[in-house]
Amino acid sequence: MITFFGKAYVFRLEVHLIAISGQRKPYETNTDLLCIFTTLAKMKIRAILFDLDGTLIDQFLAIHKAFSKTLVKMGFPPPSFDEVKRAVGGASDTTMAKLIGSERAEEAVSILRPIFEKEMFEGLVLLPYVKEGLKLLTQSGIQSAVLTNKYGPHARSVCDYLGISTFLNFTIGANDTKWKKPNPELTRLALDRIGYGSQETIYVGDSPYDFNTAQNAGLACHLVATGTHSLDELSILQPLSVHSDFESLVRHLLNKSE
Repeated sequence: MITFFGKAYVFRLEVHLIAISGQRKPYETNTDLLCIFTTLAKMKIRAILFDLDGTLIDQFLAIHKAFSKTLVKMGFPPPSFDEVKRAVGGASDTTMAKLIGSERAEEAVSILRPIFEKEMFEGLVLLPYVKEGLKLLTQSGIQSAVLTNKYGPHARSVCDYLGISTFLNFTIGANDTKWKKPNPELTRLALDRIGYGSQETIYVGDSPYDFNTAQNAGLACHLVATGTHSLDELSILQPLSVHSDFESLVRHLLNKSE
């Protein structure tokens, strides 16, 4: 299933047009806006930056177990699976702050990491069609990489473990740089590394955090409802497209890149 947005998306198109033309102009008519949208729709996708958790992988079982052990060790009640899943999206310190407040979040992360390293492969799976989809994208000439707020070494270990690193140019995560999503400086670094600009690169994720990451850097955004948010919740954001599964996303992107 795919939800596609046309005129609903034009209010965010100006930032993309600026990236193409290098200048800002007023677009006052529906015809102007439709022309902008048509231009963007015809642009060939050269590269994709992917979020990781909830977009390519399901690691929520291990994440919940590690967070629960950490918080219990600190004297907090164990959070429910849904509480942890809804809090995920930022880096670990952001997630901790959502669960227990910011005062002890840094302390909690220092306790969390060694616990998580013991649990990180438990229940870890690729989401359906991810390996097949990444292979198809690679075969079509599209460059792929991961840009995530998961701790960088953990993110790369997961991609290696699941056998998808071969389809990725690189994986950038938390603590690899001084920035975290949705800071546009981090996205610009990823664009420099992948070798394409914002007009030829898209961002794919599963949450409002990912939408903001794309929007802040002037990238078109496509979302999948395979992680922390439902199709309806993601549709409200009005990204370029929303998909119920990864296969629908890949088929849609390959059609656009032809």
